[in-house]
Amino acid sequence: MEKWENSGLVIQWFFGILFFIFLLVFLMVLLVRENFRKIEYAKIEEEKMKLLHQKSLMETNIIVQEKERTRIAADIHDELIGKLAVIQLKNKTGDLENEVNGLLKHAINIARKISHDLSLPMIEYMPLNELIENIIIPWRRHYTVNYIQDIHDDVSLSYNVKAQLTRVVQELLVNINKHSGAGNIFIHLRQTNKRLSLIVADDGTGFDVKANENGLGQKNIEFRIDQINGRYKVRSSKSRGTSYIFLADINSIEHERN
Repeated sequence: MEKWENSGLVIQWFFGILFFIFLLVFLMVLLVRENFRKIEYAKIEEEKMKLLHQKSLMETNIIVQEKERTRIAADIHDELIGKLAVIQLKNKTGDLENEVNGLLKHAINIARKISHDLSLPMIEYMPLNELIENIIIPWRRHYTVNYIQDIHDDVSLSYNVKAQLTRVVQELLVNINKHSGAGNIFIHLRQTNKRLSLIVADDGTGFDVKANENGLGQKNIEFRIDQINGRYKVRSSKSRGTSYIFLADINSIEHERN
């Protein structure tokens, strides 16, 4: 009788331990499933945030493009058409030829500037360092521009990369002219077989970076750099001016070697 009772007790313990193990495994499975669910949910939310951010950047870029078109249209109407109208009037009244020629030359320069703003010339055939050199030529009349070209590898960048970076340089120069009160501009382009870096700095009044991080200009720059899988930082203070630093890994951007 005692052996039978002991056997029953052993069986009870066996099933008790088996039930405990089963319960433990069941709880672990539930915990793992819950963790996976949280991870998947976090990934979905992260993707949603990325999509919303991309949408915001694209909307900003569209707004900036519309503002740029409006500015160019105003340049055509106010400057170019206005100059041509004066030339036509002077031609009818028989004014001095030299004065008419001077107005024509001015009108041609305006047309050339507008054309340059609309489409970067020879972008498919010129390297990035030469494109930037052409952009800063007219700015040298108003600023001391120190442009350093540090090219260590013969890499032919794609049209998209060159277009986005030259547009960024153009926009920064316009912003410096409008807002900085600077006298000096520093541009440093460095290119190796692994990395491309670009610095655009000025000695102007500076601005509050955090207060302006959601502005159209900043968002447009972010959009352009995002298009080439790059990254950037901006530093600014009232006593030290403003610096933009752009970085891109050559292997992560579109390019083809000569």
